[in-house]
Amino acid sequence: MYFQIVRARVGFRQESCPGGTPAPLVESQESGKLLLSKMVSLFILVFASIALVRFAVSQWRAIWITTANQPLSETLRTSAGIESEGIGAQDFGSLLALCDNLSPGLKKKSPWLKEVSVYYRAVSKLEQVFRVKLPSIASWANREMQTCSRYVAVVLDQNLSMSLDRRLAARLN
Repeated sequence: MYFQIVRARVGFRQESCPGGTPAPLVESQESGKLLLSKMVSLFILVFASIALVRFAVSQWRAIWITTANQPLSETLRTSAGIESEGIGAQDFGSLLALCDNLSPGLKKKSPWLKEVSVYYRAVSKLEQVFRVKLPSIASWANREMQTCSRYVAVVLDQNLSMSLDRRLAARLN
């Protein structure tokens, strides 16, 4: 009696399993719509999150690439012994060491310097892995590392310029 009531309410359909045993199949359109609704919501959330991360990374790269393209002062070129066009991908470590020597607190107070350092290390690993197998990726990585080195040089140059301006202002007052 109970099964007849359930069959009438749920819309019970009976089909055979491969072994010949009848198995009940319950059709429920509401659960299918709910599942589809959840899947669409999840897809929108994932898509929006990926788009947000891509936008954030693009904005971050635009900021430090714009900074890296600024000209270097003669003071930095003389103190570091480099030419502005001569900054290479391998100069990153020596420029960071120069930052520590000339301006010890620069790493802590400079925006994006820590992130650029992490990015440089990740890209250098990519360059090492793909140097032989995919030279196009290795050359891209080399250009990215050069931009990172250039960014460090510009940040150091800006910091030295501001420090010099502060010293001059203190002497005048």
